[in-house]
Amino acid sequence: MRDIWEYISARANYALSKRQVISLIMLVLLVFHIGLLGFFIYFGITPMVVMDSVSILLYIACYIQTKRGKGLLLAFNLCYAEIMIHAVVSVLLLGVDSGFTLYIIAMLPLGYFASYNFKLEGKTVNPMFYVIFSMLAFFFARITSSYIEPMYSYGNKMVDRTIYMVNYFIAVVAIIVFFSTLLNQIRYLENLHRSQTKKLEQLSKTDTLTGLANRRSIEEQYAQSEAIQEEYALILGDIDDFKKVNDTYGHDVGDLVLKAVADVFKKAVRGEDTVCRWGGEEILIFLPGCPLHNAQYRAHQILQNISSIHFEAAEYPAFHVTMTLGVAVSTEAESFMETVKKADDRLYFGKRNGKNQVVWEQVE
Repeated sequence: MRDIWEYISARANYALSKRQVISLIMLVLLVFHIGLLGFFIYFGITPMVVMDSVSILLYIACYIQTKRGKGLLLAFNLCYAEIMIHAVVSVLLLGVDSGFTLYIIAMLPLGYFASYNFKLEGKTVNPMFYVIFSMLAFFFARITSSYIEPMYSYGNKMVDRTIYMVNYFIAVVAIIVFFSTLLNQIRYLENLHRSQTKKLEQLSKTDTLTGLANRRSIEEQYAQSEAIQEEYALILGDIDDFKKVNDTYGHDVGDLVLKAVADVFKKAVRGEDTVCRWGGEEILIFLPGCPLHNAQYRAHQILQNISSIHFEAAEYPAFHVTMTLGVAVSTEAESFMETVKKADDRLYFGKRNGKNQVVWEQVE
């Protein structure tokens, strides 16, 4: 019951597909006409017995077609036409007080449902055609019934009122179901669009090979820290002799090395830190609110963890890689890029002086 309430309240987390909706319509109308057939047989209203028998056959055929996913728009239009004709004939035979004109009004949302759903198939569906046809059918039934007497009667006023109330209830439910279905579809597509936009935005800020943030993402992070004048630290690392790894073992192995090194960096940071592939084999960590000694400690951890990784490549023996890292803090410079330059200078000082080390002191 809760799922049904969520659906008719247009707050469901899912939406029925076009085929599901139309199949369900056919099934419900099939059951409804079977009930009407029994009702009209009981009261001996022969023309309606014949008409409902034909309607039942029509809905069986349409249901089979829609389950196969074929001729959905044709089945939809046949369903609409049957409801209009059935409602008009019912009014002419049983009178306007029978309440069958209510179904004509209830079908007004159908045109908008069709316009929204069938445009995806490249078909042009104007909802006003359905609205105009419904209006013509309604006025024809109302005007004609005012000039002619009903041909059949249930013989009991209480039955007349009951049938009217039943028809009123079903018509209202039909309107609610169609509008809630349409709103659920729209809401579902809006949520899907938001989700896809979020994924695309995330992809635009992510390096595809390593899964690390890219420069665009880290720019947003340091902008926030600079806006509130928060101290931050940077660790800039570069894999030692990475060109030799690519030349010796191939670029596929080089990519595996980059991914493994990136994983070490990811595991070494806090939730508020950002790890970024700065370029080539360079990886930068942005650490907001982190003093120099903490950044040094993290850099040494990264260095140890990277040197302990064993890499294997085809017929070659297992090998290791090392990394040189430069550390700088924002208090040493006036801007983010100047802080990056400090870390970069220290990184390449370490490269020139033995590699496989962390450099955090001022270099000339």
